[in-house]
Amino acid sequence: MNLTTLNSSTFKFGRHEFVNSNPEMAIPLLIALGLGTVIGTFGNVLILLGVARAKDLQNMESVFIVNLACSDLYVTALADPMSITAKLEGEDFFERIPGLCRAIACMCTISCVNSLMSISALSFNRFIYICHNKYYKKIFTVRSCIFMCGVFYTIGIFLTMLNYLDIGDHTFDRKSLECIWDRMATYSYTVVFSIVLVWIPIVVIGLSYLKIFLRVKASRQRIHQSRLRTSTSSSNFASSFQLCKTMFIIYIVFATCWAPYALIIVVDHDDSFDYAPHLYIVVWAHMHPSLNWLVYYFTNMKFQRAFDSILFITRCRRRVEVEDVVVTQTTENSLKPPKRVHSTKESAGM
Repeated sequence: MNLTTLNSSTFKFGRHEFVNSNPEMAIPLLIALGLGTVIGTFGNVLILLGVARAKDLQNMESVFIVNLACSDLYVTALADPMSITAKLEGEDFFERIPGLCRAIACMCTISCVNSLMSISALSFNRFIYICHNKYYKKIFTVRSCIFMCGVFYTIGIFLTMLNYLDIGDHTFDRKSLECIWDRMATYSYTVVFSIVLVWIPIVVIGLSYLKIFLRVKASRQRIHQSRLRTSTSSSNFASSFQLCKTMFIIYIVFATCWAPYALIIVVDHDDSFDYAPHLYIVVWAHMHPSLNWLVYYFTNMKFQRAFDSILFITRCRRRVEVEDVVVTQTTENSLKPPKRVHSTKESAGM
């Protein structure tokens, strides 16, 4: 088998042929997808249980967090196992079940669009809360948040329905060995998809977080000078900013995972690239839904307590609670004016 034939989209891997012909590439990718399936499904279920059980996680922004977890759960519980099947069984497996590959690919597009828009909504939520707090309760209500999530799914469905107008398509990609968006069906649509649904949101969200951090820095300087903030507002501010940092890391992970895919589907306009970059990039993009719960756990104390409670990790939960109290007390003490230091003679009444 020559390399030119193998790198052509006209070449079709048969059953177990990908593993047998290139085990040094196939085995690590299959292991990564297997771990993503198990760890990601476990983690996304944990997110849903955590929000359902912990009252301090049941707020407006959690509507988007739950929506994101549901989309991620589809990828880890169904799309990733189907990706493993595709790499083991080849395209013939899906040809024997008409409509299966297209359905998986369409659902994957809907899920990815919903994930990106949920992350964007969470960023917008934090931006309004911190930078324009007086509008927060007017914009974000339970009804409006649920409505936004419905709109996200509607946009994803609309993008897939355009296929029936011969705009874009979903099929088995012979280079990434995946049921996925057909990058070559309508190239102009692929470019628009990449720019409008990936690059523009990534840039806008990044600028929003930059403004948030500049606003927080300025606020901290004013507070340090005036020392007028109460311990209650201090606690609320710290909690809000902690969630903001968590969502910023989620955004970074999403951008890191999906930016290479948004780039390669545009750059490889004549389908001349080696199949290896397509394989690695698509698998890497699918790792994002498996990582979010770890970001929540290691960057947000509320989620950490909720997860520890579900997993009966009592020792870790007590440690986190103690650290939370210490941080809160330290913040409050730093805002109090310094006490007057009395000399030994004064304290002795002399």
